[in-house]
Amino acid sequence: FGGGRYGGNHNRAMGSLEEEEEEDEGNKKQENPMDGFYEGEESNTLEELKEHQEEDEEEEEDAADFDFSDDASKAADEQTSSYSSQQQQQQLRQQQTHPNSHESQSKQTANNPQQFIEWLPTWYEAVLKLLEKERRQARLVFGPELAPAIVARVLMECFRPIVKSMGSRLAGLCPVPGSGVRSGGEVGSLEGIAETYQSTVQFLSLAYDQMEAWDGKTGEGAADNSADATFHENDGGGGGIDHNANDAHDVEPTKQSSSSTQAKSATPASEALTTIRTSFLLVASPFRAYQRSLAEAERNPMGEAATMVAKDIRNVASGSAGAGLAGLEDAAERFGDLAPFMFPLADAAMTRFELLNSGYNAPATLTSIDTLLANHASELAIAMGTLSGNATHGRSGSGGGPDFDEQYVHCALEILRIAGAFKRNLRSFEYSVRDRLRNLANQMLDSALEIPEEKATAGTGGGTAQIPDSLDMTQIRTMLSKESCDSPRTLVDDGTGVKYPAPVVELRRLAGPSSKKASADFLQPPLFPKALDCTSRLARSCQSFVFEVCYAIPERHLRGISALPVWKQEGSGSGAEEDSYGILPQPFITQVGEHMLALVQALEPFASDKEALGLANEVMDGIREVAFQPWKEFVAAAGCSFSDKDEYDQLNVLMDGKELVRYFLDDSTDGLPALDQEDDEDEEDDPEEKATTAFCNLWLDVVGLAVTGRLLERTMRIPRLGRKGAEHLASDLNYIRNVFTALGVSGHPHPLLGYIAKLVVLDEDTLRSRIRDRQSEDRGPASEVIRRAELRVAYVRSISI
Repeated sequence: FGGGRYGGNHNRAMGSLEEEEEEDEGNKKQENPMDGFYEGEESNTLEELKEHQEEDEEEEEDAADFDFSDDASKAADEQTSSYSSQQQQQQLRQQQTHPNSHESQSKQTANNPQQFIEWLPTWYEAVLKLLEKERRQARLVFGPELAPAIVARVLMECFRPIVKSMGSRLAGLCPVPGSGVRSGGEVGSLEGIAETYQSTVQFLSLAYDQMEAWDGKTGEGAADNSADATFHENDGGGGGIDHNANDAHDVEPTKQSSSSTQAKSATPASEALTTIRTSFLLVASPFRAYQRSLAEAERNPMGEAATMVAKDIRNVASGSAGAGLAGLEDAAERFGDLAPFMFPLADAAMTRFELLNSGYNAPATLTSIDTLLANHASELAIAMGTLSGNATHGRSGSGGGPDFDEQYVHCALEILRIAGAFKRNLRSFEYSVRDRLRNLANQMLDSALEIPEEKATAGTGGGTAQIPDSLDMTQIRTMLSKESCDSPRTLVDDGTGVKYPAPVVELRRLAGPSSKKASADFLQPPLFPKALDCTSRLARSCQSFVFEVCYAIPERHLRGISALPVWKQEGSGSGAEEDSYGILPQPFITQVGEHMLALVQALEPFASDKEALGLANEVMDGIREVAFQPWKEFVAAAGCSFSDKDEYDQLNVLMDGKELVRYFLDDSTDGLPALDQEDDEDEEDDPEEKATTAFCNLWLDVVGLAVTGRLLERTMRIPRLGRKGAEHLASDLNYIRNVFTALGVSGHPHPLLGYIAKLVVLDEDTLRSRIRDRQSEDRGPASEVIRRAELRVAYVRSISI
């Protein structure tokens, strides 16, 4: 439909529509002064008119493959009544020659959206060539001041009959939001809409070049270059989205971004400006429904993609069950591929938002992206929990230290690295979105193609009409989005006493200050709060995974020690503490100690990789929380409880141990470690080596705390402790203290280990006295736990208080 109908007599008629409406219908063709102009010649004879009509019919047959539908022809007839009979005759001749061509061609176009996308730029090229021709002729006949409005009217009449049918073709690419129709096209839904909109905006930018004639110059060279532009490579050139614009805060509300020239006459300039705007809005009108409901249009395609990825994630997690180390390694590799999958989709959604909305309706789009990323992070967190259960319960031959496989730890740390990469990707994406929002706020202040009254309303100035020398794609996109999405237009105070358009203030609030202007202590609210929260859940899930792998063997060996018969042994001896030095530690505690020493070798290879270490450190915040459970159970076994409000803080105080020493009375600090001591040699270590050591020590600290808490809890649950049994227990506790000392981890061994080791062999009178003295103290939560532990030790030793 692009070659004949709008390349011949129809366009020639459309160009003179205004003059023809003022004259009698019977003598328009004889008296119309534009007859020779629209033929492209100085005169127009009847023979020449017939030749052109025959050429138009041939071109129309060639272009019929992309004819829109019957409603386009009807709309054209209604708009151009003076030429309706001529068009009907042309259509009749075509139907007589090809009776089934129109129906089959329309069906072919509707069923092949990709063909429509590929064809549309060729139609735009043809219209550009027509506009070039009309511009030259309008300048000669009407002069440079009236030529822009005439060319704009030609552009309107080229598109007025077909905008409705064009909208139906777009619906074949992606259903209009709220229509309840699903896309049946082969082209990826909104991607097709964005591609056609990009082509349309580029076409309008080039079409505007055919309307610059108010400076009195011919500009033929520039027009020829514009008309020869191709739309098949519309991603290149200067029409793309600029992410490097200046900070929006640096732009005053009255600043106009494009250079402009004052029109010679206010009335022609204002009329031309209004006509150009109207023509642009008409051409882009089929996209208006997508612009106004972009977030809703994004929901289904993004949801379908998320569902597919979630299914793959679940399959990977369930497939690792019973697969052993090989299955864990395969799962880690596949999760590494699936975890970042949604970020390119989110970035593409932001690009479409910039293209179609130019910053308007930002909260709705950000919420859709937030939900997409949050759901993906939640699926990963659930999968990591499943993988952790499969890994810890499906391992065979891990009952002792010699069977410990370092590869399990390495695979678990790879999972932690994946969580760190996800968090870093989310942070980088949020930073990029903030920069985009600042640039979009800057672009919103552009006043190109705004009439003076609208400029005053929008807070971008006023005065007389000005016609820009040129329009780039960014300016056109902003104008179209403003007309589609910014209604009603209001000015609000940005907090500094200056009023800006409401969308500009909203974008600046979302983006926050730029990195150059933000203070060091300024905390910006997250753009994607749900995604950030789910990322924290993912991090905790991966932390728990690593912890379960590293702690599984100690937990297994300590689980049943409370029921060992050795604790009831009375034996003989003076009861002095020295008698326990000749007693060897029991097998269960030596296996725990050997595992702790082997864990150092398992952690170091991963920590030596600088890149992997950096990603893992992204998600190490709050790592001690994974060791809370054994300490909760220790407090309960001692006969205490913490309120829900204070539990987190009190557990941290108890696990830290630094504030407990003052509750041990008199000689309780004898032989206990100095918790705050620093190694002077650390200052001479290489930074990378220090980072490696810090990472390893952090995990040794967490696992060591869990072992300590579990050992204390199991001690509290011993039903009866004889004299010989107490000596064995003291020997076991002192052994694990020596292991922790050898590891050299700050805060270990925990002071409670040494204190309980003394209590179990302390003579009865001294223990009674200590417990009585404790009753007169002010009882805080930590002090109460120690007092209850002392009472429990006295009870299992059968010492009356």
